[in-house]
Amino acid sequence: MKLRSWGILIVTAMGFLAGMVLAGVGGASAKTLLFWKKVDTHQQKNLEEYWSDSGVGLKELTDLISNSSCDSSEKYFLACVNSLTQNTLAYGLRLSDKTGQLELWSGRQGEDELTEKQRLLPFLDFYNQRATKRINFEQHWRQLLDLEKKDKRPILVANAINSFLSVYKDPHSYIMPDRYYDEVGSQLERSNLFVGLSFEKIDQTTQIRKVFKNSDADRAGLKEYDKLVSINGRLAQDLTLLELGQILRNENEKQFTIFVTRQNEIKKIKLERHYQSLSHVQFEMLNEQHRIGHLVITKFNRGVCEETAKKLKATASQNIEGLILDLRDNPGGQLDEAACLTGLFIGMNKRTYSVEFFDPLKSGEVVLSTGSLLYTGPLVVLQNSSSASAAELLAGALQIYKRALIIGETSFGKGTFQESEIWSKNSKVSLFRTQGYYLLPNKTSTQLVGVKPD
Repeated sequence: MKLRSWGILIVTAMGFLAGMVLAGVGGASAKTLLFWKKVDTHQQKNLEEYWSDSGVGLKELTDLISNSSCDSSEKYFLACVNSLTQNTLAYGLRLSDKTGQLELWSGRQGEDELTEKQRLLPFLDFYNQRATKRINFEQHWRQLLDLEKKDKRPILVANAINSFLSVYKDPHSYIMPDRYYDEVGSQLERSNLFVGLSFEKIDQTTQIRKVFKNSDADRAGLKEYDKLVSINGRLAQDLTLLELGQILRNENEKQFTIFVTRQNEIKKIKLERHYQSLSHVQFEMLNEQHRIGHLVITKFNRGVCEETAKKLKATASQNIEGLILDLRDNPGGQLDEAACLTGLFIGMNKRTYSVEFFDPLKSGEVVLSTGSLLYTGPLVVLQNSSSASAAELLAGALQIYKRALIIGETSFGKGTFQESEIWSKNSKVSLFRTQGYYLLPNKTSTQLVGVKPD
């Protein structure tokens, strides 16, 4: 294996959730949906506009999802089904596993909580009966595209293609507008439309999973575990997570009237959007008496390690007795940032992770920590089931070196990496294709199993 301390230049190992959000996939199957919208803060250009500029449309869609191709194999068939089931709910429709037709969906059946696998399972029987039953994929997609405004059809096509790739290739392969990641996706700051909330669905109840410090939601008084009753007059029980996200992402909406249930009491909360940009790195003293620091990193974008180092240096004079590194809901990001961050806690030139390619002609690589040691005190890492990819590499390395105690849930389990290439069907679109595994310092993989808490 080649030994490198500076990371891998061409690999972007984004967490599954981040990759899907950046790529514009509707109906993400991870149980948490983060409601932020990446935009260029100078031009206010959103993801829909990037997809529109790419010119992706019906031709690219039908090249992949045609009736003849979809019936060619079980895997291809299920990939075509997934392109529909992951995207119809937003239009009040669902694909029937009995008739193969699009039918009205009430929004009350809890179907938006199902995983990708759960949605596809009933269609295995449908495929086995294909001699007498057929799904007209081409007709269904024309119907959906006719329901959408012309300028929003490209992102719907992208959603369909990414949902298709999730099954036909793997859950981590996706397409993205070529310019989007360079101009927007790698920036340290979030969009100024972010209000500071993440939600999850539990037993058809919409619950606040996380409130980000110093955000509009935090100032309004919303709390973790508040159960959403309604937002701007719309009942939470009638909203999918996708629809809830669309409400919060509407840049023309400045105020939200939110009713939540907290400890069996209904509270009315006014949330006002201030169009501020929050860094992915935040620090506060959690307990002044015992001098406990709380360092939150919500994504590994470019510059995150440098920003974290600044926060740690600022604490040097505060004599903190312990540090909580909070990686909950962190979908990962830049691998070289993980190598740098690891060094802040274990020092430079320590094995952080290694890479193994599927292609036997490509040699693997060992990546060493690059950050200078800045904190040597007691350390706890918080993670949950939405901590993924590069965040898992950091947590796993700190656990293996016995540098930190890992607390929380088993992490997401995303242990593959993607390399970008120009998509053969559209030169303005990049295809992020899975090329191999990355491994923890003890040569184990996080794929599917995640990092288990102590």
